[in-house]
Amino acid sequence: MHDLQSLLIVVAVIVFVIVRRFTARRVDESRFLVLPLIVAVIGLTRGSLLGTHHQTLSAGLLAGEILAALLLGLGLGATMRVWRAPDGALWSRGTWATFGVFLLSVAVRGGMAAAGHVAGIKTGGGAVLLSVAAWMLTQNAVLMWRARALPARVSVAP
Repeated sequence: MHDLQSLLIVVAVIVFVIVRRFTARRVDESRFLVLPLIVAVIGLTRGSLLGTHHQTLSAGLLAGEILAALLLGLGLGATMRVWRAPDGALWSRGTWATFGVFLLSVAVRGGMAAAGHVAGIKTGGGAVLLSVAAWMLTQNAVLMWRARALPARVSVAP
């Protein structure tokens, strides 16, 4: 049951992220850490970060998953469209390239889980949630960096 709950949380977070990434939304710097931190805390409190057998291999797999999540998060943040509205507000929306990187993220995570399973590593949802949090945090950080790099709104005096 514990794994089913973790799976449902992961699916809910991913659906939420997909919807948020592919609809135009205002970039809000004050909230870009909130969801990744919540997901990370849930992942850490769920436990099951490392398998009970093959501790070293399990730790290596978790590190690899987090590294892959960070790199794929960079790709997601880099492929999103970011613009400044006439009122000066910052907006973002995912592109087809963002969707492609998202699919790659799912494939990489699935491949790593399959490799861990073949090696006899059984981790729970905590590891998945921790890598999802790293993935979200990285894409949000890249998005914030790109948004800050946009020129400020130019006002024309009447």
